[in-house]
Amino acid sequence: MYYNYVSDPKNKSVVLPVRQWNWIFPAPFMLISLAFFLINTHKGIGVYPDTTRYMGINEQPYDAPLYAWLVQLPAAFGFDMASAAKVLGLFFVCANVLLICRLLVGAAGKPHHAAIGTALIVLAPQFVTQHSLAMSEPLFLLSLLVVLLTALRYLESGNRLWLVASAVALGLATLTRFTAPPMGAALATCFLLNARRSLARRIADAVLYGSVSGGIFFAWVAISYVSKGHSIGRELAFHGNMGAEKWLSSLGALTAWLLPDEIPFAARVLLLCAVAIAAGTLIYVQAARMLSDPLGANVARRFLPLMLGLFFLFYMAFMVLATSIEANLSLNGRYAFPPYVMTVMAVTIALTEFRHSTGLLKAFHHGLLALAIIVLSSHVARTTVRSLDAYRSGIGFASLEWTNSPTMRAVGELPATALIYSNGPDAIAYVLKRPAVFIPGRFELRTGIENPSDPFERQLSRLKDASEKQRTYIVMFDKVTWRFYRVTESELKQRLSLINVATEPDGRIYEVQPAAGRD
Repeated sequence: MYYNYVSDPKNKSVVLPVRQWNWIFPAPFMLISLAFFLINTHKGIGVYPDTTRYMGINEQPYDAPLYAWLVQLPAAFGFDMASAAKVLGLFFVCANVLLICRLLVGAAGKPHHAAIGTALIVLAPQFVTQHSLAMSEPLFLLSLLVVLLTALRYLESGNRLWLVASAVALGLATLTRFTAPPMGAALATCFLLNARRSLARRIADAVLYGSVSGGIFFAWVAISYVSKGHSIGRELAFHGNMGAEKWLSSLGALTAWLLPDEIPFAARVLLLCAVAIAAGTLIYVQAARMLSDPLGANVARRFLPLMLGLFFLFYMAFMVLATSIEANLSLNGRYAFPPYVMTVMAVTIALTEFRHSTGLLKAFHHGLLALAIIVLSSHVARTTVRSLDAYRSGIGFASLEWTNSPTMRAVGELPATALIYSNGPDAIAYVLKRPAVFIPGRFELRTGIENPSDPFERQLSRLKDASEKQRTYIVMFDKVTWRFYRVTESELKQRLSLINVATEPDGRIYEVQPAAGRD
């Protein structure tokens, strides 16, 4: 790919060229990943609340559109969206494993380093779980990997078609998840530091890159806002309410990269800090060597760790900004997934560079390799346990917990013409294929304040008016514990005239009595 052999060409024991390794090396990892995908999706592709937004069966619109377009497209031809999402998931897991292997073999060179790095990624619980869901993360990862691959091709060849291709891929990544700009910032910085080109060319490259990728994103924002009155779904105001507890929770999401939650929190944090120091040192020294010798032969090994290290820094800064703008946002496993993949890739390549070093760098090299074996064992154990659980029970709204829910069965027996309000209308829409709407919201999740264009009292009044025209029911699921911004069941009882028509082990159903009799 980037040079002729998987190891140092001076090592005569190496006999396979990289082009052959590009196809041989990924095969076992791809088979293992496919097996885990099929095990986890035995009951169907995992469906979360955001999945129903992508599928258009949730009254809340989706934000970044690319994954939603891909999922909804088959529905236009009469295909089931959940089945289409599973087919997409199969493609994403294969494509991501292939590109991760391709990048690591091309940059790390040493097969055993690349194998350990690949295993740490594709066997991680985060990787397996995210690829088992009908969510945008696998497509986002694929987009970022294509961005990196095409950017490296540009740095190697100097052909600006590859630069434009990378910028287009970044624009599409931004339309998949709005957390893609840190990758653009990292690559633009690398283009500016590329001493292979003149200063004028470097500046022009960075400007061109930002113009193409940014142009794609802002064109969509303008078109979406004009046509639908909705684009990124967030106000440009500081609504963040992150406190000490949420920051600790975010830190806990990062420690999950290495060890399970059963390990004491303090021990996980200390280990994470130690790994961050060692990994940061290796990446920094490797980047310094690259900048001092920019004409080295292996473009991938020289530039990729710097790209990925900068991405990590910019991504974390971006998340700090995001948590300042959006209320009730924390760095959960979903947001921590991309930096985990990129960090493992960066450290893998850096370890290859320093395998023959001495002193502190050698200690870091051996220590991180030993830790990698321990973490990999933990990954395999955790992934296996979670996969077997998913095989038996399913994931999210596709799980037996929802499909066999007594309350859900009772909802299915309600009159077909009834209007249903619920704290889980998306679950009803997915499982029963019948419409439902949210109970009134006290405030908006992303702002932490009441919606000025549709305040709570207006929503409640709309519910009362609806009960005057047709039979109206309120369904409360005990399993829905995350919608704390919605009105509580007790308050609905106080504000409305409700008759309990069903009490089940996992929820209750009430009929709303109108103030006036129905015609």
